[in-house]
Amino acid sequence: MSRGGITAGTLGGVACAAVVAVAGCGGDSGASDPASRSAAANGVAAAVVNIDGHVSGGSIAGTGMIIRSDGLVLTNNHVVAGTTDLVAQVDGQGKVYQATVLGVDPTHDVAVIRLDGAKGLPTVPMDTSGVVNTGDSVTGLGNAEGHNGAPVSASGSVTTLDETLMVAGDNGLLLETLNGLIQFDAAIQPGDSGGPLLNAAGQVIGMDTVGSNPNQPAADVGRFGGAIPINTVMSIADQIVNHISSPYIQSGHSGTLGADLADSAAGAMVKSVVGGGGAATAGMANGDVITAVAGAQVHSATDVERIMLDRRPGDAVPVAWSDPAGKAHQATVTLSAGPPA
Repeated sequence: MSRGGITAGTLGGVACAAVVAVAGCGGDSGASDPASRSAAANGVAAAVVNIDGHVSGGSIAGTGMIIRSDGLVLTNNHVVAGTTDLVAQVDGQGKVYQATVLGVDPTHDVAVIRLDGAKGLPTVPMDTSGVVNTGDSVTGLGNAEGHNGAPVSASGSVTTLDETLMVAGDNGLLLETLNGLIQFDAAIQPGDSGGPLLNAAGQVIGMDTVGSNPNQPAADVGRFGGAIPINTVMSIADQIVNHISSPYIQSGHSGTLGADLADSAAGAMVKSVVGGGGAATAGMANGDVITAVAGAQVHSATDVERIMLDRRPGDAVPVAWSDPAGKAHQATVTLSAGPPA
């Protein structure tokens, strides 16, 4: 689990660190042998899913946990944000399901997805007592490095409660601040986002969400992860599933420019546009480079995706871009329905 560099700092008197979110890019890895998992982790693995999806310019991998036998799954918002063709495989080696995003809470990094057509699935056992203490043994379980095999475990102990962590992207820019986390010293990896954090009894006490930057030497910063307490996650999931009004919850689709984007040196390059979509209507074409959206400078395709998280279909958004000849353009683009927020 990780989302960025690990510089120590303070926020409102609370010790914090800049970390990285732990969704990963698809691909195999040398993750530890699933056979080494604890008995507690083995008992939960059947209710864990590997999640894969396409994002602009690539793919993303993460983890989810089944909370209802008809296929309701918890995961992180950053796992599903901006994705298309979302699929989930039970226990990393079972049936593969198409998945639909029911709703998300970007502020608290929680999402609920549904495995289409699922029934009779096992569910994760939970400890909703809220009793977690520093020093407690814990195990993280997930799709480490996006290897898409059986879930892999990482063990450690709780080091801090009610932690505040500042989450950065791969480019080092701050994405969000998460509060109230369980911090632990297990070596969570990219791809583990959305997976369960288990207590010694094999019950879920949290959802793995962030971790230390795997590119920094462990001797310099140590290895740690951060999990959202399961009671917090379930409270948000209940609001999503039961359509309870909340200023944080988003249901259905986010807005989209109607263009497939890739990173470029000058911004986000348009690879293709959707016929009749906002980008095409505004006059954008293949090879154009978007430099600003909604007044914010754009340095990558990821920047555009992040701006779109809070936008809905029908919103009018100012966009600036340059064409291959270097000529600058600007227009107000009406967003159409896109992937989940």
